[in-house]
Amino acid sequence: MTREGALATKGIMSTYKQSAGSLTTPERRTAGHRGDRSRWVWTFAAVVASILGGLVVLLAAGNLLPAATNIVTLGATMAWASFAPHLVVLSVIAGLLCIPLWVVKRRPILRSIASGLVAIALVSSVAITAVLVNAATENGGSVDLARSLSITNSPKAPTEITSYLTADGTPHEARIYEPDGGAEDAPVMMYIHGGGWYMGTAEESESMAQRWAKEGWYVVNVDYSLADAENATWDKAPADVACALTWTDNRATEAGADTGRLTVTGDSAGGHLAMLLGWSAAAGAAASSCPDAGDVPVPDAVVAGYPVSNIVDTYDRGAAPLPSFNPQEFTRFFLGGEPEDVSDRVRAVSPLTYLSDETPATLVLQPERDDFIPAQGNVEVIEEAQQAGVDATIVSVPFAWHGFDATLDSIGGQIKTSITRTWLEERNLAP
Repeated sequence: MTREGALATKGIMSTYKQSAGSLTTPERRTAGHRGDRSRWVWTFAAVVASILGGLVVLLAAGNLLPAATNIVTLGATMAWASFAPHLVVLSVIAGLLCIPLWVVKRRPILRSIASGLVAIALVSSVAITAVLVNAATENGGSVDLARSLSITNSPKAPTEITSYLTADGTPHEARIYEPDGGAEDAPVMMYIHGGGWYMGTAEESESMAQRWAKEGWYVVNVDYSLADAENATWDKAPADVACALTWTDNRATEAGADTGRLTVTGDSAGGHLAMLLGWSAAAGAAASSCPDAGDVPVPDAVVAGYPVSNIVDTYDRGAAPLPSFNPQEFTRFFLGGEPEDVSDRVRAVSPLTYLSDETPATLVLQPERDDFIPAQGNVEVIEEAQQAGVDATIVSVPFAWHGFDATLDSIGGQIKTSITRTWLEERNLAP
């Protein structure tokens, strides 16, 4: 190459470098800013993943301690029967948020923390959900996980709202729900609400009764006398629901429903009243607030959700989730004193007092983690009934606490409804 050619080439290269430098500097700065923003986005995603994963892990770990230990363990115990599938989805989302950090190989410490929490969350949430579904399947029930994500209660207006009794000037309400196919030949169910014998109404428990009408039962949801510090109802409330059962039997007959397939059901304190009513009626010992209305019919079956079937055990060992709502207080209200001071009343309202060969088939759905109305007390009552030859069944629901079935479409609600339906079908008491 000639000297002139070499100089020309050098000039061209110099011009190119100057031109390239002046043109790419802003672009480099823009690329740098974009890189900074990307790093912040990836970091933020990993932080969110850590929070979501940590929340699920906390809810899973809360089941290692008694439910009433603190607000965290109580929340953890209540969460799974209502939100187990949602927590699986939450864990999957958290896992997806971790992916960018692995792709770009940034933030190794944060990446490891987030990924570890997410992995534990995903494994624990899937495992707990699987245990709940398996509990349903093993006991004749089923769970639609897609449906459980909706967590809704589908309202069904009462066919009729009336009263079955007026006591002390107060009408006791009866809310009637006919199934979609009409009352004709439908099996009959009377529902008794809970609330510690001192709170709650038929109206407030409407969703609990509605589910059975949706399943094909002719349902009557009833009120009864409630206790307070000055007004014990250990004798009034049982007599009221006995009257309500006579009224239900008469009204269902008029409507064309099949009273030959009669079930009494209730939850919590209502579960206690359902068991007491069914077992005492079978023994011919059910006193009624309206004796002139007729004899108290003997139900073919009793279904009780987390009932107070063992009042002394509940009083001695029941744990209060809130200071203002504790088993010791509402038991005193109901009995009108300490159990040891009113032992005659305790005996009068204990289902086991009326245990006999005629005791109707009884199903108890018991959340394993319930320490509000302790599970062991109900287990002991059903075991004693079984030893006496009664068709008595107790189904334990894992990772569940009191009121686990509050929402119809939740995994807990589906477990309660599907198992109960199958159990009643096996006894020819279902639609």
